[in-house]
Amino acid sequence: MSITKIGKTKGPPSPNIHLGAACPEMISVCLTAPDKSGGLTEQTRQILDIAERHLIDAGSAHDRLLMVQVWLADISGFAEFRDAWNAWIDPDNVPALSVVEAQASRRDSLVEIRVYAAPSNQKSEET
Repeated sequence: MSITKIGKTKGPPSPNIHLGAACPEMISVCLTAPDKSGGLTEQTRQILDIAERHLIDAGSAHDRLLMVQVWLADISGFAEFRDAWNAWIDPDNVPALSVVEAQASRRDSLVEIRVYAAPSNQKSEET
């Protein structure tokens, strides 16, 4: 099975990581906003837009999402996150979603999002 790495961050100050990976069965990326000067809505929009580009580059799209994990620095921002999410997500193809409160390693990161998607060559079935 071939695995394609997506994006790369080299430290210091960051650890050496890839932002995601793709294989024939699944694509996943985990991101924080590159511009952390904005509020929660802006950071969420940045992440979702970048995630969409990575998914498209890897042969998928946000209508192929299987599961999304979200870490909010402050859970009281859930409604703000939810509104940005609902404006972005395809309402006919929603994934499983988990949202929890957790501090990121950078205190100016208000949200971190990991997406898991099926490649477009995989058939989706609803049960």
